[in-house]
Amino acid sequence: MVYPEVIHGMFVDLRSITLDDAEFSYNIRADKRNRDTVGQLAPSLEAQKDFIRWQMPEPNDYYFVVLNKKGERIGLYGVYDIHDGMAEVGREVNIGEPTEIMEVGILIRSFCRNVLKINKTCCVIYANNLKHISDAKKIGGQFVRMEKRGGRDALYFEQDLTYDNDVIKKIKKSLQVLYKGALK
Repeated sequence: MVYPEVIHGMFVDLRSITLDDAEFSYNIRADKRNRDTVGQLAPSLEAQKDFIRWQMPEPNDYYFVVLNKKGERIGLYGVYDIHDGMAEVGREVNIGEPTEIMEVGILIRSFCRNVLKINKTCCVIYANNLKHISDAKKIGGQFVRMEKRGGRDALYFEQDLTYDNDVIKKIKKSLQVLYKGALK
């Protein structure tokens, strides 16, 4: 679905993907730094456009482009398969600064909780993506099971959105401090 508003943060903004983002989304996902940790890659730019055409009207499926405050596209993030108070989050690829990447997670969490009114998310992380597995655990993700995605081993995590754990609180506080420092 196309979310009609831009989600504004202190360091990044999120807006729904459009066909104008097809080349960016194809290239960032196919980049050698990312291709081993992202889901199924489109075999061509035209196939990526087809995916975006499919995704835009799809109910319960949001796909965002992440923009830094200069308006440069630095990432992607999806919220999809929404049902029974839960959504899967993923399709994440980011080449931004650590502060920008941290804020994306907070903005997506807020979008899920406050706009979509859901209280739980899940994510599937390929077993070779040790950094994301570690991050999921730190922010309160609970390992549920191993599964196969695209023929690859993956870990399935769930996260309760009804409260912020200490790490989420620390990230929010750090972002506010960094933002105030950037304004000086």
